[in-house]
Amino acid sequence: MKIFTSFKTSTKTVLLTLALLAISSQECYAFWMKITENMDVSVYADTGTIVRIGRNKRMDVLYDLRNTDSSGQRSIRSFEEFDCDTAMAKSLNAVGYSDRMGTGKVVRSMDYSSEWIPAKNNRNEQQLLYFVCAW
Repeated sequence: MKIFTSFKTSTKTVLLTLALLAISSQECYAFWMKITENMDVSVYADTGTIVRIGRNKRMDVLYDLRNTDSSGQRSIRSFEEFDCDTAMAKSLNAVGYSDRMGTGKVVRSMDYSSEWIPAKNNRNEQQLLYFVCAW
C-alpha cells in the first residue's frame, strides 16, 4: 500500500510538471486539437488562443485541406469569434498557406471581419462552436 501511495504522488508530480511545461511553452507552439473532419478538410482549434470577449469567445482555427485549392492554398489559419448565445460565428482574419498545417508560403491574407453566420449552416463551424462554448 505504501508503494502505491508513493507511486501515486510521484505520478501527480510528473503530470503537474508536464502541465506547467505545456503552459509555459504555449507562446512558442500552437496546440492544434482536431475538432472535426470530412472528405475535404480537417479542422483544428488552438486551445491556447481561446479568449472570452464579453459573452463571446475567440480562437485560432486551422483548416487543413486535403488538396490544394484553386488559389494555391493547402491550409488556412483563421481567427474566429463565436457567439455562444445565438450560435453564430464569424472570421476576423485569415491567412492561407501553401502547405499543410499552416506552413509554407503565405498565399493569401484576409484581414476583415466577416458577417455573422448561423453555425447550423456549416457543420465545421457548428462543431467549432460546440467545442469553444464548452471550453
